[in-house]
Amino acid sequence: MSTITIGSVNCRGLSETVKRIDIFTKYKELYDIIILVDTNSTSEKEKQWLHERGYVGKFSFFSSKSRGVAVLFRNTFEFKIHGETIDLSGNFVILDITIQDYRITSAAIYRPNNDEPAFLDNIKNKISHFGNSSIVVVGDWNVVQDYEMDTLYYRNENNPQSKAKIHEVMHDLDLLDIWRLQHPFEKRYSWRGPNRKQSRLDYFMITSDIEAFVISSDIGISDRSDHSPLLINLKFSSQIRGKGTWKFNNSLLKETEFIEKVKGDIKTVIEEYESDPSIDIETEDKQFNISYQLLWDMIKMKVRGSAISFSSFRKKEQNNKEKELLYKISLLDKKNS
Repeated sequence: MSTITIGSVNCRGLSETVKRIDIFTKYKELYDIIILVDTNSTSEKEKQWLHERGYVGKFSFFSSKSRGVAVLFRNTFEFKIHGETIDLSGNFVILDITIQDYRITSAAIYRPNNDEPAFLDNIKNKISHFGNSSIVVVGDWNVVQDYEMDTLYYRNENNPQSKAKIHEVMHDLDLLDIWRLQHPFEKRYSWRGPNRKQSRLDYFMITSDIEAFVISSDIGISDRSDHSPLLINLKFSSQIRGKGTWKFNNSLLKETEFIEKVKGDIKTVIEEYESDPSIDIETEDKQFNISYQLLWDMIKMKVRGSAISFSSFRKKEQNNKEKELLYKISLLDKKNS
């Protein structure tokens, strides 16, 4: 299957014709799916904008001066939209979509710049409504996740309740910050403000089952906006995935071999990111080169992979035993017939 590039940018308004055509032309050459937030658009403009560059798309409108989200598709790949949830306030577009035989829920968001967690609860509920295990959420979150790694020249931490809510939603939906996972020590920013302030307010969140399909992720160079574009390159496997959510098999906890494997996984991740190996984690607080949230994501991803691998191994063992027993039964049956 071919690579699908998804790009997202806060464009700070597209009402100006020259700016809009310039942005549409530039990003159409770069991305197969284009997420635009803060479009400042109205419903009257939808057909005109799609016609200008031959897109297929979905829009969430509010006014010509604020908000607005657009999801635009090129005709370079196969996709089918099964369902949609469009916000009437111009803050999100959520789609139940199949891309190259892989069904996902895709959410493009423009989170209001306030400290009201209810918006994220609403997004989580609407995403969950479609029931797909694979999820991609992207846009301008207006929240910094890690002030040490994701800000420059900040004096205060903004929107603390929304920050906590994002981590809760990540846990509930099994979401990973894919750029941070692929660049654990890199400091780059997607927004630039006054007094040289910079921060990473825009990011892709994906479920762990998609992580293996992400070839690369990047933060680009800003153009006609105070935000930088984001992108991920996805290459889905030929395996067709149905609906459903991966759940941990509790019976694995009875397997001594698996428990020892998980202990080793946790130790491996801790050793990879610890600041001072001489500190005993059982007696002292250990410091790490990454945030605790990212460390937890790394551990979960490692353990999940081991659980899937171990379950597959055990299933093959059971299948082989079953075949062996059936063969012995068939021999006894022939002997007694």
